[in-house]
Amino acid sequence: MLFLFRSFKIFNICSLLVLLSSCGNKLPSEINESNTPEEIIKLGDEAYQKGYFERAGDYYMEVNTYFPYSVEDELGLSKAVDAYYKAGKFEDSRLASAKFLSLYPESNRAQQVLYFRSKGYCDEIDIIERDQAAARDCIASFSAFQRLYPKSSAKNEAQSNMSRAREFLVGQQLNVGKYYLKRNNPTAAMRRFKKIKKTTKVSGFLPETSYRLIESFLIIGLLNEALSEMKYMSKKFPASEWTNKASNLIGNSGLN
Repeated sequence: MLFLFRSFKIFNICSLLVLLSSCGNKLPSEINESNTPEEIIKLGDEAYQKGYFERAGDYYMEVNTYFPYSVEDELGLSKAVDAYYKAGKFEDSRLASAKFLSLYPESNRAQQVLYFRSKGYCDEIDIIERDQAAARDCIASFSAFQRLYPKSSAKNEAQSNMSRAREFLVGQQLNVGKYYLKRNNPTAAMRRFKKIKKTTKVSGFLPETSYRLIESFLIIGLLNEALSEMKYMSKKFPASEWTNKASNLIGNSGLN
């Protein structure tokens, strides 16, 4: 039994050594001009298939280092954009996409490259707390994507991502206004809420925005404005909980 265990252990060690050697004994940093672009792409593909996406991206980028402007360079850069995106390395993915789009803007791979660049911005919205830049970049990048590829099969996904980014920005603006209210600055809060209403056509945050606007009006003493906003809410958001809260707020103020 002990002999079998030792034999099994030796077999596993030997298998691991064979696997490591067969997967390529060079790290991305060890790639040089003696490697062919095909060999480098293959190393990247092997790493990608095993789920080592960041390493795969590093391999693919080496093609650009040693074989720029080659047919394999176009392929390698596009694969690097994809691999880095899947690794969650959005900045690296964007750097690869920027290089690709500057070198090969007419490539049939450009659409996919721009898609991953845009999606990376959108995915960062959920990662970077309170960062409006990612949301704005998401909207700008996917807007460019839609203009360039209006018939793309990803156009609906692009629109969905932009809508989510816009909703995030509205929520951020609403939070700023609420912060002003807590800091006893209803005038600044009112300006923020009015701006949201003026610039936003569709948003799940609009009912609360109107409610907070009524709060601001009542604090300042703009009673007619508060009643006018209440009428607007009753017509626009009759089933919203915020409309009910606004009605109670108006009632408690003695305006009803």
